Amino acid sequence: MFSTAQETQPLLKLSSSLLDHRKQEDYFSTIQTRYEAFARNLEARIEDGDPLAGKMATLSVEQHVLGSTTSSMRKVPRAAAITTASTELNMITMAMRKLREAIVATKRNDTFAATAYLFIVRTAIIIGHSESYHPALLHLINRPHRVIPISRAEEKEIVCYFLLDLACRQRDFATAFQVGRAYKYRSMRFDRVMRALVHGDWVLFARAKRGADLHEQHLMQWADERMAGHALQCMGKSYLSLPKNYVEQSTGMRWEELKEAKKLSWTLDDHTIVIRQVRKR
Repeated sequence: MFSTAQETQPLLKLSSSLLDHRKQEDYFSTIQTRYEAFARNLEARIEDGDPLAGKMATLSVEQHVLGSTTSSMRKVPRAAAITTASTELNMITMAMRKLREAIVATKRNDTFAATAYLFIVRTAIIIGHSESYHPALLHLINRPHRVIPISRAEEKEIVCYFLLDLACRQRDFATAFQVGRAYKYRSMRFDRVMRALVHGDWVLFARAKRGADLHEQHLMQWADERMAGHALQCMGKSYLSLPKNYVEQSTGMRWEELKEAKKLSWTLDDHTIVIRQVRKR
């Protein structure tokens, strides 16, 4: 944890000497230790029933670091605790960036570089920080003459993440198709995701997301709000009312947040959401 300035300092003070390979490895170990400590602390607080910890676990790093003013953030109590978590996550992402830049500067293409890049990609995807995982993904995808040693399974994993980022976050479907064909990437799940995004099929998207692994689900979250909009349009055109839990499960948002975020005129009657009132004759 980063509870004091003295404890946080070691993550950043090595930046001037990170051109040394041994220093890079020591720095990487420090990042891993700090991230694992933060994750364990957050998990323990969730298990203890801390509602703040549960809320923080669902928020992206952008919301923590940039101080989002969305309704879900405004409803979270104990702002000082959120600031602490923001500082911890911000410190971790800054440290990962410094390490990545040091590896690039030293043109390191050994096993350590592969391990560090994979850690940065996986960690940054989980905490939702595209500024950290996207450059690392690009470097692994375009690694010079394939000199960075990663296995075939790891290469397939990286290509999958890159394609999902293109489709879900960047909405660049054409490039996603081109890259998939160039790397001969075949996945029924990815095909379903692409079909769902292109056609606005929110039911297919939800099914594909349920079958995805943790990292893939986090990348697909970039499209959640867009697919929720498609779901609401379909519901609004097709139904007079729907069960509250069905609407929440279909959109991935609580009714209170959904109503405020989407400016819905729908009303709640007990456990039923009334979309349109039936006119009495």
